[in-house]
Amino acid sequence: MHICYTAQIHNRTMDSDINNLYWAFPQYTQNLPKFDELPQGCVWVPCIPDFTTNTYIPIYNLHAQIHLPSNTKTQACKSEKIKISRGGIKTLPWKESEDKLLQDLVELHGLKKWSLISQEINKALYDGNEMRKGKHCRERWHNHLDPGLNKGEWSYEEDIYLLQLKEQYGNRWSLISKGLQGRNENSVKNRWNCLIKRARQDPEMQYYSSDTITAILIKELQEQRSQTNN
Repeated sequence: MHICYTAQIHNRTMDSDINNLYWAFPQYTQNLPKFDELPQGCVWVPCIPDFTTNTYIPIYNLHAQIHLPSNTKTQACKSEKIKISRGGIKTLPWKESEDKLLQDLVELHGLKKWSLISQEINKALYDGNEMRKGKHCRERWHNHLDPGLNKGEWSYEEDIYLLQLKEQYGNRWSLISKGLQGRNENSVKNRWNCLIKRARQDPEMQYYSSDTITAILIKELQEQRSQTNN
């Protein structure tokens, strides 16, 4: 699509007929008025050529929302099905029936075919509308439903190991989580952020870098573990 520019008067107090004077220009750019010939209040907006009328059509109106002409492919490709973001409708709570179906489908298809699992959930519970996507189902399983998930309190050993791995691997949470049995990537990242945030409540550590705080926490937790074991 070729993008060119045309002038549009931007003054809400002007008459609507005057406002539309510069919406369409002839096909050839040399016929466009010079900058100093434009009325006061004109600005340039992107437009696309309409070869059926030899005019330029602005992509949006300065006084309204962005829109495309009705004859573009964007309008023609609209679907009747409900469209959602890649991760699913995050504001839609998971129902008990969905969790049960997700568990059954994971047992049937394994932990690889998330797209197929989401399709079956949508077909069974939402009349085929795309309310859940594969990424959404995968996150629901790994963050909430996995029976191997450890949701208990973090031990000194886990915290120390987490901080040591963070020093070594940085933000590679997936790799770090593999060293902590039952702790997934999301819980590991949340735990580290929680430790850093709690440490910064101390005025002396408020302006320390995360790396410095991590080193201090490792030493403090090791001392606390020794005192507890004694």
